[in-house]
Amino acid sequence: MRTMRLLWALVFLFLLPAKAWAAQEPVKIRLWQLSAAEELMGEQIRRFEDLHPGIKVEFQQLTWEHGYDKIVTSIAAGNAPDVVELGSTWVASFAATGVLEDLTEVAEPLLDEHILWESAQYQGTLYGIPWLAGTRVLFYNRDLFAQAGLDPEKPPGTWMELLDTARRIHALSEDTYGFAIFAGESYAPWQEFMPFAWSNGAQLMNRDQQKTLLDSPEFLDALRFYRSLGPYSLVDRQAQVNTLFAEGRIGMQISGGWNLPLIPRLNPQLDFGVGMLPRPAPNRGTQASFAGCEVFSVLKSCKHPEAALELIRFLIDEKQVMEIVEVQQNVVPTTLSALKHPFFETHPLHRHFLLQTHSAVAPPSHPRWSRIQHELSVLIDKVFLKSVEPEVALREQAQAIEEILQRQATPKTWADPGTSVAVLLFLLLLGVYLHRKLARQLGAPFPAEGYSEPGRSFDYSTLFFLSPWFVLFLLFGIYPLVHSFLVSFCDYDFLSGRFSFVGLQNYVDAIRSAQFLKALGNTLFFALGTIPFTMSLALFCAVLLSQRIPLRGIFQAGLFLPVATSVIVVATIFTYLYAPDGMVNGILSRLRIPPPDPSWLLNPKLALPAIMFMNVWASFGYYTILFVAGLQSIPNTLYEAAHIDGANAWQRFWNVTLPQIKPILLFAVVVNTIYSFQVFPEIFTMTGGGPLGSTSTIVYHLYELGFHDFDMGVASAVAYILFIIVMGFSILQMRLLRPSEAYSEEA
Repeated sequence: MRTMRLLWALVFLFLLPAKAWAAQEPVKIRLWQLSAAEELMGEQIRRFEDLHPGIKVEFQQLTWEHGYDKIVTSIAAGNAPDVVELGSTWVASFAATGVLEDLTEVAEPLLDEHILWESAQYQGTLYGIPWLAGTRVLFYNRDLFAQAGLDPEKPPGTWMELLDTARRIHALSEDTYGFAIFAGESYAPWQEFMPFAWSNGAQLMNRDQQKTLLDSPEFLDALRFYRSLGPYSLVDRQAQVNTLFAEGRIGMQISGGWNLPLIPRLNPQLDFGVGMLPRPAPNRGTQASFAGCEVFSVLKSCKHPEAALELIRFLIDEKQVMEIVEVQQNVVPTTLSALKHPFFETHPLHRHFLLQTHSAVAPPSHPRWSRIQHELSVLIDKVFLKSVEPEVALREQAQAIEEILQRQATPKTWADPGTSVAVLLFLLLLGVYLHRKLARQLGAPFPAEGYSEPGRSFDYSTLFFLSPWFVLFLLFGIYPLVHSFLVSFCDYDFLSGRFSFVGLQNYVDAIRSAQFLKALGNTLFFALGTIPFTMSLALFCAVLLSQRIPLRGIFQAGLFLPVATSVIVVATIFTYLYAPDGMVNGILSRLRIPPPDPSWLLNPKLALPAIMFMNVWASFGYYTILFVAGLQSIPNTLYEAAHIDGANAWQRFWNVTLPQIKPILLFAVVVNTIYSFQVFPEIFTMTGGGPLGSTSTIVYHLYELGFHDFDMGVASAVAYILFIIVMGFSILQMRLLRPSEAYSEEA
């Protein structure tokens, strides 16, 4: 009994601290954000934790380049944060899937204290609370104003003044541009143009978002004026425009707050100012601009919503917000009281941003805004890169946006059941045929008649040692394959996990889509244009390297270096090489060859060939090493015999070298074909599918469908269509390039 009492006393003493510790364990809140610097946000979180010792915040910094994709992936994987920063054009997409918490009641006491609430709402419900804001203002070069005889303290206030100012600055020299127009990318073109339309009273959609008003007279007037700026403007991407403006070669550009710290870093001597965007006429229109708002939202998966809201209330307080504004100087607060803050009295440039924010317009809150904004950017590209008349461009893009709105309003239904069953039966028979075909080619030969293999017991140790690989293969190979195949027949909301079987409708939608057909054409052009050049160049270099030449090892390493370098890095380097002031145009100018207009990656006819050239340069080294290994395995006796028979160098190559390396050639061609049909990182980095979809490939189209349009069903259907295409090309290549029977017997 004494021993038992002692044991129970020890157990009690052991469990008591554990129970007390569990009772005092702090609530954990996961916060993901993009706008504030990591060190600054970390300091604010530490202050919050000091004020709220019962709450522990796990903070993660995201990047604007990949933050959206990471948020989408985390929600789909069931590992979403509790509080997340969302851009103003993201809220509707997430709210429509039902993953965001309704914050209408929580936000009601704050309605009179903040602006840009329209950025946080969807269908009359608030799903976020405004935190930071960004807008666009007119940057102008004071020195160029003075040289053109203009008042450096008076930026243009109307459209006509803007046009006259751009004309006078452009007249200074051929290398000086009066204005800058963004093109060839997803976001900047429409964000620069829409303020002209908004200031002219234009609305993109009607109130119930069922019809677009893009072809209205207000839009047409704005686009006609915008086009009139073209002869005096540089048409290029935003990053290139920012660089040239800092170099003093652009008189005016419409840009955001990131340029305030960027321009002094690039050129401390540049004297520049900022002003409000111009209105249509002195007594007509408004000084509208694009309103970008960062909002804090709470996910429905949050286990401690009260603690999450307490964190949001702390972060949106004016003290914390102004700390970020004063340190970073590239954002403005959404609080109305900030208008009287001393910081903006001593920083007039930032005050212009704050004032412009209060007259800015937020884009419509629509779940398919990512696709709508793409069509708006295509509108600008058509006018400035293809010289399409504004009336025609507006009519075409209005029709495209109308289809998007109708697709959102009309739920997807099951396609014809008879057609679905027929296609499923065809796929089943195709699978059985391929299985038997592969089993016949890859399986062991049938035993001879009268021969019987002696019985043997199965060695279970083999299965044991294979089990780690087999389990991983099932989890990360077979399961995603089966899951995506099922998804291709469903209307699947992968954020909320809702399934709805629609038969073959996803495949029908994919094949009927103009974007898919264009992406398919671009992909075929890319594959057929790169594979022959890559193989020929690799084989040519391999033959040279197989000779006895000095420094052969260095040449081999040099050819393989681009292969060992990240594709993203190579693509980024070539983006600068293809820039208007890049090395490629510099070489052309020395040769007195006119460069493409407006640039390599903005010309719809040259953008994809430019990427193809980069792809051949970056990948042929890998196949060169394969061919070198194959050439070194060829017996010298074959060449000696051919030489004795009087064969010249070309005959020895054609009759000896090629037949001997045919297996390696087959492998290289098939691998290069698969890679070419799956090209993505080059497109993602260099052009984003533009201009005008001229570089959009199947995989990039799949990525846009799945992760931006949230249409994972159609994206999965596109993936399996691509699989069938690649399989067909691979089988064709295997039949054409397979070694002959005579070679197989010799081998």
